[in-house]
Amino acid sequence: MRISSYLRKLIILTLLIGAFPVLILGWYSYHYSSQSVLQQVEERNSQVLRQSQLRVEQTLKMIDFSTTQLLGLPTVTKAIATKLDIDDMEIIHELYKHLSSIQTFELGIKDVYLYSLEQDWLITNSGLDAYNQPGLKEKLHSFSGMPNGSMWVSGNSASIQGAEEMVELNHAVINLKKWPINASRPRGLIAVVMSAQQLSDLIDSDPGMGDVFILDEDGRVITHPDSSLLGKDLSEEPYIQSVRAQTEANGVFSGMAGESKASISFRKSAYNGWTYVSVVPTQAVTQQAAAIGRTSILISLGVLAATALTALIGSRRMYTPVRSIYRSLLPDKEPRPKKDEFIAISDRIQGILSDQSKLKFELAGQQQQLAEFLVRKMLLGEARSQGIQERLADYGYAYTGDWTLMRVLLVQIDRLDSSRFTEQDRDLLLFAVSNIALEVVPGGDRLPPIVIRESVVMLIGTKTQSEEAFKEAVYARAAEVQASVKSYLQLQASIGISRSCTAWPEVSRGYEEGENALKYRARLGGEVILFIEDVQPARREEIVYPKTLEDELTGAIKSLDRQRAAEALSLMMNALASEEYDHQEYQMSLVRLLMALIRLLQDAGISHHQLKSDGDSLFEELLGMHSPRDIEAWFIDTLVLPAAGLLEERQRNQFTSISEEVKQLIAEAFDTDLTLEKCSARLNYHPQYISRVFRQETGISFTDYLAHYRMTVAKRWLKETDLTITEIAMKLKYNNPANFIRYFRKMEGITPGQYRNNLTE
Repeated sequence: MRISSYLRKLIILTLLIGAFPVLILGWYSYHYSSQSVLQQVEERNSQVLRQSQLRVEQTLKMIDFSTTQLLGLPTVTKAIATKLDIDDMEIIHELYKHLSSIQTFELGIKDVYLYSLEQDWLITNSGLDAYNQPGLKEKLHSFSGMPNGSMWVSGNSASIQGAEEMVELNHAVINLKKWPINASRPRGLIAVVMSAQQLSDLIDSDPGMGDVFILDEDGRVITHPDSSLLGKDLSEEPYIQSVRAQTEANGVFSGMAGESKASISFRKSAYNGWTYVSVVPTQAVTQQAAAIGRTSILISLGVLAATALTALIGSRRMYTPVRSIYRSLLPDKEPRPKKDEFIAISDRIQGILSDQSKLKFELAGQQQQLAEFLVRKMLLGEARSQGIQERLADYGYAYTGDWTLMRVLLVQIDRLDSSRFTEQDRDLLLFAVSNIALEVVPGGDRLPPIVIRESVVMLIGTKTQSEEAFKEAVYARAAEVQASVKSYLQLQASIGISRSCTAWPEVSRGYEEGENALKYRARLGGEVILFIEDVQPARREEIVYPKTLEDELTGAIKSLDRQRAAEALSLMMNALASEEYDHQEYQMSLVRLLMALIRLLQDAGISHHQLKSDGDSLFEELLGMHSPRDIEAWFIDTLVLPAAGLLEERQRNQFTSISEEVKQLIAEAFDTDLTLEKCSARLNYHPQYISRVFRQETGISFTDYLAHYRMTVAKRWLKETDLTITEIAMKLKYNNPANFIRYFRKMEGITPGQYRNNLTE
C-alpha cells in the first residue's frame, strides 16, 4: 500500500519544522552569542553613559543657573561697580553670604570667585584681596576676553586656597561667567570651581564592565576612574581620534583601546563640548558567550532527535481525520484527483461556499431592492395598508412590528452654487447623503433611506419612547446626519420632520408634512432642522403685507438711490419673515413684491424681459429658493440693481432728448418772445422739469443759453449784414437798443459798433 501524498508531505514538513529551528538556533547560539551579549552590553553602556551625561549636565546647569541668579542680585551688581576696601565690611559680608549660598552639598562646589574687573577687587570664600593668593587675579583676568558670556573650562595647575581645602584647578572644572554676560568688555567675572571627584561621583560605572570617563574639547581627561589619568591628553589615541571624527552626537563602534579590542560608546555634549566615553573590553564578554553557544548546541542535538521521533508518530495520528473528511467529500465511486487530500478538500469546499455566497448575495440584493420599493410606495401613498408588516418582516425588517411611533425625515441639500459641486453632481451627492444617513442612524431604528426627487427620505420609529422623548431622539439623529453631511461633503443640508405616525397608512401624510416643513427655509434660512408642528401655524393668520416698505423700495429705485433701495429691501424681507403665517402666503407676498417691481418697469416703458438674458422664468427662480439670504440677494442682483440701471439709462436718454428738443426750439424761435413756459407747452413737460433737465445736461440755465445763442446770432449779423444795431436789437427781442448794447459790452467788453468797426479794419 502506497503512502498517501499528504501523509508523506506531513512527515517531511514536521521534520523540517522541528529540525530547522533547532539547527538554526544551535548555529546561531554557537556563532553569534558573543555578538548578542556584546550588543546587550553596548546598549547597557550606552544607557549608563546617557544617564551619566544627563546627571552631570543637570548639575552643571544648576550651577550655571545659580551663578546667573547670583549675578542678577542687586547687591552683587551694585558692588561690582564699587571700590571695596576693608572699611566696607558690611557689603563684603553680604557678598560672602551670597557666594556661600550657592555652595550646597548637592552641587559639590569647592570655591566661588567674584572678581570686579572694573574696580580690581576679588572676593572668595577666604575674603577680600588681601587674603587671596598672588597671581589669582591675573589668571581670572585672562578669561575676560572669552567669546561666550558663559562657559565651562578645565582648570590650570595653580593651587588656590579654598574655604575647605586646597583645590587643584587642573583636577577641576570651572564655570566662568561675564557680567554683563554678552559684553565684549565685561565689568565683572565670576568663577565657580567644581572638583573632578564630584564629577566622578555623578558617573555610573561598573568595575567589571569597562571605564567611563569625560574628555574636554581638547581631548584632555576631566574625570576618570584612574585618577592618574586626570588632565592627560588622549587626543592622539586612535580610538579617541575615531570618536572625535564621528559626525553623530552619539554612537557605538568597535576598535582597539591600547592593545586590546573593545566596544567603545560615546556621547558628544552640545552644552559644553565635552565628550563622554565608555570603553568595554570584548574578551570578557565573548568568553561567556562561547560557553552559552556550546551548551546550546548540545541541547539542540537532543531536541532534534526527539523531534524526529515525534514527527513520525504525530503525523500518522493527525492524518486520520483528514482521511475521513477526504472520503466523505469524495466518495469511492468518483475518480481520485492527482493531488493531495487537502487541496482536493479545499477545492470542493470553495465550490460549495462560492455557490452559497452567490445565493445569499442575490437574495440580499433583491430583499434590499424590494424593501426600498415598498418604502417608496408607502411614502407616496401607493401601497396597500394590508400586509405591509408581513412583507417588511420577509425583507429582514421584522423589528418594525414593535414600533409604536414613527416620523418621516426629509434631507435636502441647501445650495450647490457656492460649493465645489455643480447641479450635475446632485444625484451622486444625494446617494452619498443616503449612505451617510444609513451609517448614522442605527439599523433597528429606521427603514432604508430612499431618494425621492431632490430629497433623501427616511422613516424612523421607536417602540419604547414617549412622544416628547421620541421627538428629542429624532432631533438628535437629524442633527448628527446634518453634521456628518457638512463634515464629509462640506455641504449645508436642511431636514424636515413630520408629525408622529402610529400606523403605516399615515406614512404618506408624514412625507407631505416633511416636504412642507422644508418649505419654511424660505423664511428661516438654510441648514435648519424643522419639525412641521413647530413651524406650521396652528391657525391661519390674516396676511399683513408691508405696503409702506414696498412704496419706500420703489421710490428709492425711481430716485436711483441704490443704497436706500437695498436698505428698504432688507427691511421688507425682515418684515415678511417676522410674520406668522403659512409658507404659501409668504411666497405669495414675495410674488406680490416681484409684481410691484415688474409693474414699476412697465410704467417706465421697460420690459421685464430685459432683466434676464437666459429666458428663465423669474417666478420659477423665486419659488425655487429656500433661504431668506438667497432670496434677498436674488432680488438685489436680479431686480433692484438692474431695474435702477435700466431706469437710469432711460432717464439719461430722455434727458438728452429733451435738451436737444429745447435747443432746436431756441434755434428756430430765438427771434420771438420765446420763454420756458412756451417750450414746456410745445414739449408737454412741466417747466420746472424742463429747467432741471436742461441745466443737468448743458450746465447752464435756459435763459442763459437763449441769451448766449442770441449773442452769437448778433455777432454773425454784425459781421455778415448791414442791419443797424437798433434793427438787430429789435429782431432779437430786446426791449430797447440800450439794453442790447449794455449786454453786448458786458459779454464782449466792447460795444456792438466797436465790434463791427474792428471787423472792417
